[in-house]
Amino acid sequence: MFNHHPPFLRTMAKTSHDMWTKGWAEANGGNLSLRLSPDELKGESGMEPKNDWQPLSAPLPNLSGAWFLVSGTGRHLRNIALFPEKNTGLIELDAAGANWRTRWGFEPTGRPTSELEAHLQTHAVIRETSQDVDHAVIHTHTPHLIALTYALANLDSAKLTKLLWQMHAECIVGFPQGIEFLPWMMAGTTAIADATAAAMRRRKLAIWQFHGVVGVGRNLDAAFGLIDMAEKAAQIWFLAMSAGGVQTRLTDAQLLAIARNFKVTPDPLILA
Repeated sequence: MFNHHPPFLRTMAKTSHDMWTKGWAEANGGNLSLRLSPDELKGESGMEPKNDWQPLSAPLPNLSGAWFLVSGTGRHLRNIALFPEKNTGLIELDAAGANWRTRWGFEPTGRPTSELEAHLQTHAVIRETSQDVDHAVIHTHTPHLIALTYALANLDSAKLTKLLWQMHAECIVGFPQGIEFLPWMMAGTTAIADATAAAMRRRKLAIWQFHGVVGVGRNLDAAFGLIDMAEKAAQIWFLAMSAGGVQTRLTDAQLLAIARNFKVTPDPLILA
């Protein structure tokens, strides 16, 4: 048991509550994970292993010995603030990054999210690509972004990114790398975990067709903010469509001017 409510647990509770308030986390929808530094766990006790080592589908060597705070499978995010020890848990990876076990939480006999493989593979990628800066992964069910994948045919990463950039001037600054569009795959599978991790080598956001979105960042606030920004742009598109259609939008020249002003470089395959 924790000696107190550490900052990382309070942050997890706040972010999960924000997701619920936004309408992104119906029932047991959505999941979060946060890679913790050794300093964040100093002074904690009573965290003996709660289960045997469980194998991952493939080793993740750059996560050797890493610890993660993870939401639980089948648990409602809105309840994390009320019962963190039931709805979240701490897991550790072994020295090879090939197996995990629970060290705290998921009371009485729960497990990490069913998307654990997608989270851990994504963490392995972003630890490398961000030079160890990015520590947070969020998967959630943002209604307007999901609706776009039903409303628009022949979507791909470039088309979806351009639409979001053009509908909200903040987006090209917030995610100049764009957003990855991943065609439908079964949730909780190795296939979707592999595809999401590969997407995060290029971007910080990915949308799972008909399902939801994944965002990463240095902390949960940063990951939440990126998702919120993209969701706002999708909402603006639907508002404009409901008012008679999108009659005008940010031009390429205007987008490039915004990018230059904020000193970001948009993906040249989307906007040259």
